Amino acid sequence: MTDSRNKLNIVITGATSGIGKQLAKDYLSSAHRVYAVGRDEESLAELKDLGAVAIALDLMDRQKVITAFAEIEQIDLAICGAGTCEYLDMPNFDSEVFMKVMSVNMGTLSHAIEGVIPKLIASKGRLVGIGSASAYVPFARAEAYGSSKAAIHYLMKTLQISLAPYDVAVSLVVPGFVETPMTKQNDFPMPFLQTPEQASQAIRAGINKGDEVIEFPKKLTIPLKTLGTLPDMVWQQVSQKLNKK
Repeated sequence: MTDSRNKLNIVITGATSGIGKQLAKDYLSSAHRVYAVGRDEESLAELKDLGAVAIALDLMDRQKVITAFAEIEQIDLAICGAGTCEYLDMPNFDSEVFMKVMSVNMGTLSHAIEGVIPKLIASKGRLVGIGSASAYVPFARAEAYGSSKAAIHYLMKTLQISLAPYDVAVSLVVPGFVETPMTKQNDFPMPFLQTPEQASQAIRAGINKGDEVIEFPKKLTIPLKTLGTLPDMVWQQVSQKLNKK
């Protein structure tokens, strides 16, 4: 289904920025049909000029998402990449910021999933969700972002089980740091920073291979996974050093 030699009908949410935009460009350059979903009109116009079907949509509006995706005749691949990131600075735990990040990251994903699942069942397609290596180890200031990504990891891995009887494949993408407008706010070291082009290449390669988990770069994700298995004191010290201003 996801062989690059076949022309696919691909829905990409968060297609107007960062990884999603690069994925849209790369899939378009390979002659796939891309439905680019986002809110940035300028970026949508750019992608439309490249051949995408531009869908201006607020993914937080559940009914509009379901209606919009129902109008797409066929979906072979859905990549859900919309999201946001805000940090918390202790000792001020801002519950409004926390709930905003959780709501946006889980809301945009869950609404998109509800909208595309009927189409993916019909096509025996693939659903892809974007997580984060931050879900492997707790990091200071990332209470909201990391919690939302940990929830996404659980959701996608659960869907791998529950959608298998319907022949829908599910992939979880676990990127490290990627140079995007969202990461420009980071005021801490970002080891092994990837470009959007590198991220897109890794994701597309993983999808083509049918990987259930697409992690990159390995030189970051493997150590973080290892840290997550060590005693709390170890990863707490690492986290403090990485986030020290």
